[in-house]
Amino acid sequence: MRSRIAADRRRSVTSESATKSMALGFVLALTAHALAGQPAPHEPNGMVSDWTHHHVLYPDSKDAAATPPMQGDPRWTHNWYLRHPEAWWPEHRRRRGLVEQGRRRDWSVPLAAIPSVYGFQPSFNYTFSIGPDVGSGTLNTTNIGGGAFLATAGTLTVTAGNDMGSYTLYPGGPGVSLSPSGFFQYNNVVYPGANPLLDIDGLLFAGAVPEINIWGNSANNYTFEDNTGYNNSGSPFTLTLTPGGGQVTFPAKYVFDVTAAPNCARDFVVFGIPSNPASGGQANLIGVNNLYSYQGTPVPPPAPFCATNGPTVLFAYASGTGQVPGAVAISQNGTQIAYVENLDTGSSYFHVLTLGTTGTNGTSTAAAVVPGAIGGNNAVDKRVLLSPNGAINQSSTNSAFVVYTPNDAADVAYVTTTTTAANGSGYLYKIGNVFSGSTTPIIVWSLAINAIPSSPVYDSVSNKIFFTDGKGRIDYVIDTGVAPAVVYSAVLANGNTATYPVVIDSTNQRVYASFNSNGANAVIVQAPLTMASSVSVPVGSPSASFTGPYEPDFNNAFYTGIGTPLMYVAGTGTGALPTLYSVGFNGSGVMNNAVTSSTALTTGAADSSPVTEYYNPLLLKDYLFVGVTDHCVATTGGGTAGCVMSLEITSGFPTVNASTTAIAAAGGTSGIVVDNDSSLTEAASIYYATKTGQTLVKVTQTGLN
Repeated sequence: MRSRIAADRRRSVTSESATKSMALGFVLALTAHALAGQPAPHEPNGMVSDWTHHHVLYPDSKDAAATPPMQGDPRWTHNWYLRHPEAWWPEHRRRRGLVEQGRRRDWSVPLAAIPSVYGFQPSFNYTFSIGPDVGSGTLNTTNIGGGAFLATAGTLTVTAGNDMGSYTLYPGGPGVSLSPSGFFQYNNVVYPGANPLLDIDGLLFAGAVPEINIWGNSANNYTFEDNTGYNNSGSPFTLTLTPGGGQVTFPAKYVFDVTAAPNCARDFVVFGIPSNPASGGQANLIGVNNLYSYQGTPVPPPAPFCATNGPTVLFAYASGTGQVPGAVAISQNGTQIAYVENLDTGSSYFHVLTLGTTGTNGTSTAAAVVPGAIGGNNAVDKRVLLSPNGAINQSSTNSAFVVYTPNDAADVAYVTTTTTAANGSGYLYKIGNVFSGSTTPIIVWSLAINAIPSSPVYDSVSNKIFFTDGKGRIDYVIDTGVAPAVVYSAVLANGNTATYPVVIDSTNQRVYASFNSNGANAVIVQAPLTMASSVSVPVGSPSASFTGPYEPDFNNAFYTGIGTPLMYVAGTGTGALPTLYSVGFNGSGVMNNAVTSSTALTTGAADSSPVTEYYNPLLLKDYLFVGVTDHCVATTGGGTAGCVMSLEITSGFPTVNASTTAIAAAGGTSGIVVDNDSSLTEAASIYYATKTGQTLVKVTQTGLN
């Protein structure tokens, strides 16, 4: 139902005038229609919740002048409605005294017939100089535990020595396999935190003629060998975490009418799938409705709001020929979605897809249809190549940030592309004609970036587009209509860092960024939007195996200004042990440079999801949701592998132990989207994707059933 957008439902002590103004406008509209002898029409007020609403925040302010500049941004309006249900939703006033109940896995939907090799897991760059043989490449991986990762896809480019040319990883492993020629045994297993990084079986690549096997003899000693009998030993072989590799994605939720009851047919969740699509086969986009349902028999009481056995596939599209590894954006009227398609060939496209309303629009992720081409559906898929000049092509596993306008007619989007060549670089694009109808999107301008950029985040008050980069900076572009330029910050994290979108506090004009390495620590950095200064706090050790920490979130006191504000983040702890940290602020809102409290989320090496905060105004409880990939510390419900946990932070830092409320989540979770606090059965939930097995999951929230 009404999904949390950035700051959920928090009563503002300073919003009384805004409440009265909005209520007065509604009353005047009713009066005008009554005087005309007509019933007042009901105008549906659609609401969107996607990844961007975790990255642009609107905490309440005691400064009355701080709010008006934000009121023109539809995201601020979404936040206001969703933070103040008492002002517009009658059901909210009738539901005091709800009994807190447990969580259950309501339903899951498979996302891939064959688990994808893209997007969800860490990816690595590597270089080697083994005698005369020199080259580089990339590896997509799956965590198989024990500090080991299985390379599931990848490339090899040999630039000097024997067998110069390009090759692709030949699948196999983690058990020992025999190469097609019978010349090699291989297993495609890498050990990012060990030395050697490859074992005696190593990686296998295949081209037009030769097979190439690269394997480790001992520490700092590797062998490059082909199946003609050539081999050469030496060092080094360097494996590094790809900046932005294994990006965190989120489901996107649409509510048809936030001022009405949930709608089983029209409310939906959409998810981009990091798999290459095929007509009649694998989808790279799926949308489901009948969300407020329970899957399985018998159905435990009380009966769910939607009577179907789990959700219904609303659409399953094979859009283009590439993966959709980033998060999807939904138009405000719910009829269109925007996303980035990434191709194995190293190019990428920005899409705007108008959802079909006729014919067959796909029935499952294993039975996708091409938009507008199969089954008589009237879906319209428009795209533009992400290239600054039509000749330079770059990849993009990032998510597009759509800037909403009041009626969608002038919506634009910002998106970034990347290349790992020559130490990495990228481009920032402004896209026009986004949700303006059936018009093809166009590139308004593009800017070269001298490092690998994160997904962009736009602030409507400063008119700045922010992104982090692989050189450890927070950069921005001011979009004022004149020739834009990139403003690079000082280096804030000088390690080999992953790139993640910033979090912007639009009210207080501050930006937060996470870096997984500054050479000594993983850090969270806070700075004013002018980037005139900064403060950082260490949140664990650098990790060679995982890309966290991901974006932080904040407690209810941060958003309301009532109580002690705290920032929460799942840092890297010691080595690769996900650890929950809280960080405080001084009286001026500047972040402290030391953590307040910390506790381990796992008992062994693992990765985590971003933390997602949710305040329940009926139970008067504040929660954090977080997923981990393995060794879950919560054994009750969560088991000992991957899980998602619910942590109460109402009175301060939570206790996390074997009895913590949790539910199993194979391989951990994507980003988590939170639904509203409805008392209607199954209409208050969290949504996420599991990384292993790849399923889209809905779980009823703690205390809301």
